[in-house]
Amino acid sequence: MTSLVKTLVRSAVALSVLCSVAFAQQQSPSSSRPKAAVYIMGNPDGRDALASAVNTFLIQSGKYQMIAVDAIDVVAQEQNRQMSGSVSDGDIATLGRDAGAQYVCVVQRSELDGVSYVATRMVSVQSKVAELASMTELPRGGKIIEMIQWQIGSMLGMPVGPKPTAQGSGSGYAGSAYVSATPPAQPAVSDDKAAPPIQGTVVQGGNLAQKLAWLQKGADSHTTYIIEVSADEKIAPYTFDFSGGINITVVLRGVGGNRTIRLSSNGTMFTVMKGVTFVLDRDITLMGHNGNTGSRAGRGMSGNGLVSVNGGTFNMNTGATITGNGSGGVYVRDGIFEMNGGTISGNTASVGGGVCVGDTFIMNGGTISGNTASKGGGVAPSYNMATITIRGGTITGNTARECGGGVYVLYDWVKFTKTGGTITGYKSDPTNGNAVKDEDGTVLSRKGHAVYLNDNNRKETTAGPNDKFSSAKDGAWDQ
Repeated sequence: MTSLVKTLVRSAVALSVLCSVAFAQQQSPSSSRPKAAVYIMGNPDGRDALASAVNTFLIQSGKYQMIAVDAIDVVAQEQNRQMSGSVSDGDIATLGRDAGAQYVCVVQRSELDGVSYVATRMVSVQSKVAELASMTELPRGGKIIEMIQWQIGSMLGMPVGPKPTAQGSGSGYAGSAYVSATPPAQPAVSDDKAAPPIQGTVVQGGNLAQKLAWLQKGADSHTTYIIEVSADEKIAPYTFDFSGGINITVVLRGVGGNRTIRLSSNGTMFTVMKGVTFVLDRDITLMGHNGNTGSRAGRGMSGNGLVSVNGGTFNMNTGATITGNGSGGVYVRDGIFEMNGGTISGNTASVGGGVCVGDTFIMNGGTISGNTASKGGGVAPSYNMATITIRGGTITGNTARECGGGVYVLYDWVKFTKTGGTITGYKSDPTNGNAVKDEDGTVLSRKGHAVYLNDNNRKETTAGPNDKFSSAKDGAWDQ
């Protein structure tokens, strides 16, 4: 691309940005839109100008809050990750998450049998798959920016005209399709329950620590309290324990955009005691740190969880995230954890990287992904009287070093039941499936990539919503 063409492209992008402001102001408020980033795959001519143009088109859609144009590249450089060549959607989603995005718009130009194609897709950071995608042939002499603009407009329902054309385009267009170097994983079907907003008494205070301090003194029985978080914060470990109180519900939610709460020291961020229901609601992320390790009393297992249920009830809703903790995501020592939506990802423990269950875990929706453990990368029991019920949601991309990449059961007295949802398995999905791999990365056979009950009752392939089975050894187990 000549310097003159680059100058014209940058000028057009700048003008497009100015024109987009009026359009975007007519759309939904920015606080209600998910955050998105742009990644241009490979290193085509005019890469920076192309990224700016894509960023502008997404602003025009009014559907996303756009973060810095080079956000993905900056995170990759900070983490010293190589981003050359073809990169998986899982890697892109991880970098997008670290950059603070919920979606990443990926643009790729490729050639096959002498024909140029342009592919654009929206990768969900939560599901790590493309939820929207378009692939079209770029005619000879065609302008890649115009084609991408048409693709984005078509995918997002913006007013667009016919596909861009050029003289001598020859065979025309290949139409729209998912694009990948290999057949792509299908978008995960969300089972998240979109419940109406929870009503209650809004707790007053200048920051989260002050609101929690008031709650400790002022919480009364049979009352629901709403804690709104309007900025990213750090807090020390806190226990919801109201002596003499019963039936107290505490709802934690972000306002004005997704808010991140980081743990300022080692330990469990939130412990839920008897008589309390803790609800992790929309637009809130709980983030631990990799060095946050500990042992579960009397069990010799690393990890008390970023949230620990110790006699109470914990509910997780759509728009909530628990991530980045070295002592596991959620530990249900005694009580109930009901997951209706949200994401538990990037956590590590010796048993149950995402969720470790000593009492009752019910999964109705949401995603448990990218967690690691020796046993049960996604979910595992800590006691042989645990109850694990999967009714919906997705458990995918988790890794165990010994057995049970997705779910580890083992104990005869653990009550495990799957009536819905999806648990992926490496044997049928090497790209995104749960997997059992040793410390050297060697894939281990016969160890239950999806689910491990014992050597004779295990699921190595993906168990979809229609696959129903239980620890009673009924159903479609792989032998």
